Amino acid sequence: MKIANIARRFSFEEWGGTETVVWNTAKCLVQRGWSSDILCTNALSSVSEERVNGVDIRRFNYFYPYFPLLAANRARLDKKGGNPYSAGLFDFLKQQDYDLLHCHTMARMGETVKKIAGIKHVPYVVSFHGGCYDVPKEEIAEMIKPVRHSLNYGRIIDVFLGFNGEFIEKANGIICVGLNEYELAKQRYPDKIIEYIPNGVELEKFSVRPDFDFRAKYNIQKDSRVILCVSRIDYQKNQKRLIDFAIKMISADEDLHFVIIGPVTADLYYNELKEQIHDSYIQNRVTVIEGLPPDSRDLVAAYHCADMFVLPSLHEPFGIVVLEAWASGVPVIASRVGGLKNLITENHDGIFFDPASTDSLIEAYHRLVKDPSFKERLAQNARRTVINNYTWEKITDKLMNFYQKVLDEYGKTKK
Repeated sequence: MKIANIARRFSFEEWGGTETVVWNTAKCLVQRGWSSDILCTNALSSVSEERVNGVDIRRFNYFYPYFPLLAANRARLDKKGGNPYSAGLFDFLKQQDYDLLHCHTMARMGETVKKIAGIKHVPYVVSFHGGCYDVPKEEIAEMIKPVRHSLNYGRIIDVFLGFNGEFIEKANGIICVGLNEYELAKQRYPDKIIEYIPNGVELEKFSVRPDFDFRAKYNIQKDSRVILCVSRIDYQKNQKRLIDFAIKMISADEDLHFVIIGPVTADLYYNELKEQIHDSYIQNRVTVIEGLPPDSRDLVAAYHCADMFVLPSLHEPFGIVVLEAWASGVPVIASRVGGLKNLITENHDGIFFDPASTDSLIEAYHRLVKDPSFKERLAQNARRTVINNYTWEKITDKLMNFYQKVLDEYGKTKK
């Protein structure tokens, strides 16, 4: 079986949830004897072609149809919210013979996939990685800021190319990583093949403590309690709430050190975050690491160094980092939002707080600190949850079954 995974971008230096899913499922499929390529734009990567762990990765030139478009705004679109054209991707897909096209992005690249599927007479499916039905209006407004005062000539090109916005409607199947979007998709397309296939985690990678001193490398005191947050540095992820929490706890003489790890996808927000840390005079108690590659031992070591993991997101379709914390044996405090409400069973493998309330986070923190047996029980239950439900091998089993169901149904319609 030959599968094409089409993503907006794929860079080992700029990692996120979508990249994690595409990469790990592609690797697992290759290990099982399938061919699973990754095709994307060359946004945020200068490598046009590479083969890693048996997976072929190809990147193509692209452009955004806005005039004028400053370099800084183009870079912001590359990191989040971009809606590009790629003639190179179209031409490549037209020349290849894939059994199924799997699209991990929307809009124009999705329309490209739909057009190619029609030309090549193959089915295509789409994954909702939390960017279709449940994105807050405030987040959408932030994403379009880079092009707010530009001329959008893309509408003319869309008409010329026959892009009519029916990419999702015409898809032969839909995968949802979050239950929220799964339920909404089932309501909207009751006759379509739709599956809830959550994200997974590399259990072996995160369960073993690396043999080096994370605290020493990042100048963290040996006796300080470490609070870890791993996520994109972005208004959606709400790290400023974590700093509000840090300010209050440090003022109360709590011996804490906060570690924030993640690629920057919102420069303005990151500047505000740095100002907040600087103006509160807590720079020596906060370590910010601007993203780590997926194979970084520092990332795994950060989890094993942490006393607890906090995810303060305002919007979260799933939360792969929660799985990483669970696999590492770290108790989790998370926002009661989106997919996290379905992922975490409160008081069993994690606890919730209100992301709009610093006091709510303080209360959750004290629950773990004051009851070590409860904290240990959460971590043990969480590891069992991962083993039973969220290894990439189990996720790939579900994905292969979904592909076969789509191919079988497509074959029936063509007879």
